[in-house]
Amino acid sequence: MTLQLAEIAVDAERDFRMCVPRVKEAPDQENWKDLGLPDLRDISVTLSTPALRELPGAADFHSAVEQVALGFGLQQGIDAVLIETPYVPITIWRHHLFHIVEKRPNARERFTDFAVDTVRNPLEIWRVSYSDGSHRLAFIGLYNTKYQMLVVIHVDHGNLLWNFMNCEKKALNKHRHGELVYQRCEGPKQKKQP
Repeated sequence: MTLQLAEIAVDAERDFRMCVPRVKEAPDQENWKDLGLPDLRDISVTLSTPALRELPGAADFHSAVEQVALGFGLQQGIDAVLIETPYVPITIWRHHLFHIVEKRPNARERFTDFAVDTVRNPLEIWRVSYSDGSHRLAFIGLYNTKYQMLVVIHVDHGNLLWNFMNCEKKALNKHRHGELVYQRCEGPKQKKQP
């Protein structure tokens, strides 16, 4: 898809979202506290977590889309790819990457390696209900860095990569609700002895 068509698709999707009532997460879903799970700030990241790096930001929208596409295995000429996860296979479509990088000051493409690792090796996966009756999966990725990773998969669109974003551990706790469908075993941090 050419750059011009990609920009038209982003504009059309933005216009569509503005006309449709906002879909929100359904209220009163079970959360990490209800299940007695530890705060993410109290979980140590195992040494087996690979050392990932923040990539440089792309120069423009088209380069950002390509950076994310390549990170997820979408080589030139490939429009979709299936990635295995510990829960369900997920589908990545090139044209669904546009809205992830459309807000250029955020430069989310920098965190592509974290997003890819999060779908392959999540700490937790939550099935979240939405106000329109749909469901999304929230993949939680925890790393030895300032920023952590949330990857959202739209279940009702064929387990489709919908979005990803980086945030701090405290903010990521807010996304740990719904039905916990997968959990990688992690222990709490060891307290230092005086």
